[in-house]
Amino acid sequence: MEQLIVTKQSESKNPMPNLQTKTVSRRKQRGFTFIELAIAVVILLFGIVAVLQLVPAALTSNNANRQDTMSTVIAQRLLEQMMLQQLSATSFTNSDGVTINLGSVTSGGAVVGSSLISGSSNINFSASKVTGYNMTYTDPNDSQSATYDVRWAVITTLSGTSPSAKRFIVGVWKKNQGVFNQPVNLDTTVQK
Repeated sequence: MEQLIVTKQSESKNPMPNLQTKTVSRRKQRGFTFIELAIAVVILLFGIVAVLQLVPAALTSNNANRQDTMSTVIAQRLLEQMMLQQLSATSFTNSDGVTINLGSVTSGGAVVGSSLISGSSNINFSASKVTGYNMTYTDPNDSQSATYDVRWAVITTLSGTSPSAKRFIVGVWKKNQGVFNQPVNLDTTVQK
């Protein structure tokens, strides 16, 4: 190790200056060593890689949340249009020009339309589509024209021979390739 020699002249009245020699280590005067710098770079790289791994996860989560929100909006919109109809109505044409069937007004207590998952009030998307009780919705705001499978079921309650209430169950599912999304199900009852 190199050493630096610092000399200091003492203050005395002696005509011959008295030189004192002091040894100072050069190690205390230098900055970071190469090893310290390499360790700092490795720690910094681990931090950058960790943050970069969060970006795809955040994008995937954001996309899934957008699809869930859109599914909820579609289901809510259809459900609100159904609730505006008379209990005696068996069908209507929605704002998109699709004929929406509203179940039977003569058979009470039976599920009419899309089948439900046994023991629940959720639409069974693994079952075949029932004509008149499903539609495909294409999102006009999605750059990739995302499509949603929309299905519904109606349960009519009769009072004598006329309907006194209708229960509407609407399910919407955006099926993605490679990503699993849960379908959204909304359920409401309208009565006189």
